[in-house]
Amino acid sequence: MINHLNIAKNLKSNSINMALDIYESNIKDFKRSAKELKLYLSKLNMFLYTYFLVQYNKDLESYALKCSKLFTKENSPEKLRAIGEKMLIGYSNNFSLALKENDHELVEIALEYINKNYTKKITLQSVASKLHISRNYLCHLFKIKTGYKFCEYINLQRVNKAKALIEEDKKTFEFISFDCGFSSQSHFSTTFKKYVGLTPNEYKKQAL
Repeated sequence: MINHLNIAKNLKSNSINMALDIYESNIKDFKRSAKELKLYLSKLNMFLYTYFLVQYNKDLESYALKCSKLFTKENSPEKLRAIGEKMLIGYSNNFSLALKENDHELVEIALEYINKNYTKKITLQSVASKLHISRNYLCHLFKIKTGYKFCEYINLQRVNKAKALIEEDKKTFEFISFDCGFSSQSHFSTTFKKYVGLTPNEYKKQAL
């Protein structure tokens, strides 16, 4: 029984050649038989379609049907082999797109969580765990997609809320610091000045 998983895992753009090598190895015993090639390609096509659907929630039904039509009506073993290669390259292109879409969705979920919970204690590790990815990958992804480091974005959200509360002039700095998620009033003052250029008290005098 031929295992198609190794091909699926190597369909990244930087390892497509590995996937093609595995493909060639898999069909070497029956690449002169159109019937056996069609059966192999049909099973491989169905596996890759299912793999994308389960792993990345990406429905490639139209592409899978297109591939199926191509090798179903072909009877030349050599042309079938070439169709198989083109099919893998096409799936590889969709793989790259799926990863980009998946990365975008991960950052969107992270942002939504942060925007709802930035007044609480949030760590890179806690958010990464919720997304089932490593903290290093989330850190890298977050910076690329938002332009901010993870901690910078959280601090900006907290500072922006603090500015709004200061402008209302109804709460003490101590209340504001903890209400916005800062660990202490001194942490609040230091962070506020770093991002605003003024201390909370200086900002209050300027705003009121």
